Amino acid sequence: MQQHWIDEAVEQVFRRGQAIVRVGGELHDWMAIRQGAVSLHIRVAAGTEVGVAVLWGGDVIGWGSPLGQERALYDVTALIDVVAVKVPASTVRAARDAGRSGDGGPGDDIGRLHSATALRMQEQLALRLAGGGFQRLVNVLATFAAAFATTQSGARGPHIALPVSQAFMGQLAGLSRRQTWIYLGQLADAGWVRTERSQVMLEVPAAWLQLPAYVEREGLECIATAGECSATLGLLCLAAASGRPGAGVVSTR
Repeated sequence: MQQHWIDEAVEQVFRRGQAIVRVGGELHDWMAIRQGAVSLHIRVAAGTEVGVAVLWGGDVIGWGSPLGQERALYDVTALIDVVAVKVPASTVRAARDAGRSGDGGPGDDIGRLHSATALRMQEQLALRLAGGGFQRLVNVLATFAAAFATTQSGARGPHIALPVSQAFMGQLAGLSRRQTWIYLGQLADAGWVRTERSQVMLEVPAAWLQLPAYVEREGLECIATAGECSATLGLLCLAAASGRPGAGVVSTR
């Protein structure tokens, strides 16, 4: 029986804050995130980086991924401890070339993972163009909820601690630090986030995790202001408490 390319995979652990990929560096391995979350940055000037996206479980970040074919287009850093599955690029390339497209072979497997990661990146890049600044930040926070829920207590716990800076949150939302600080303050006053020094925690994770699907159905107006956003999260909180899926929540607007 022919050995599958994934049989040669090994695991590697990257600690929080550790660089996984450097922009311009040669990508020797195909890598997929098994556990944890990473941040993607681009360098816009000497010593200056701008956050682009967050990737987590199931996303691919090495050779042949949306991060680059042979050389990396982004810096990739572990936001929390990350477990990555690695396979030498030469092994994956040989398996892909030997297979036939559409027969369930390695090319199909790699293509599906590549497409899923590319879609996640595109969705986050689109946040910079979606609605006003407050709406963009709320969408970014909901993305963080999805990225970190499985690494902590998730929807069952009282909150999700976000191991990212407010500056990084602002970059993903296309906001200045001051705008980010003001909007987080509004959400904190409403009781949906808590800020302690440089840390931000999302309160009532179950509501935040249901928010993207609700916004997609109801439109950005449901998070246009702190008041609208609070009302929406309140509806989702009640739905979670009653055991009903958030998609079943009916807008009262």
